[in-house]
Amino acid sequence: MTSDSTAALLQSGNALVAQAQAVATQDFASARSLWRQAGAFFQRAHEADPTQHAAAFRLGQAWVAEAHALQKEESEDATAMWRQAALQCEVAFALDPHHAVTAMHIASCYAWAQDADAKLAWAQIAQHLQQEHAANMAADQAAR
Repeated sequence: MTSDSTAALLQSGNALVAQAQAVATQDFASARSLWRQAGAFFQRAHEADPTQHAAAFRLGQAWVAEAHALQKEESEDATAMWRQAALQCEVAFALDPHHAVTAMHIASCYAWAQDADAKLAWAQIAQHLQQEHAANMAADQAAR
């Protein structure tokens, strides 16, 4: 599949996420259905190009939305879904190991999964990457 096809799948998924966010406070069941549909697009995008960080990360975010839904319903499956979301975000992080936002998502997933050690480790990675990014931005600004 071409990168154009992957981009189209991501765009379709993103459009469904926007729709879900627009209705989530009024109709959670509809929002959840839209998030699941978006997740299917993100899954296809990730399968189409497993080397693309955006596709892997958006799939992880879709699973985060599902984990939140399960948590809200007080489902016993929520913890397992948080772990699955964390693992998918780890796949995305492996594709872009300088992406602090991905590391923060992983830390958050592990916090919800009640894995304090993993949460702490990923939070430290995220903090290090944010500091590194700030230092690089300052160096770039000074070079101008």
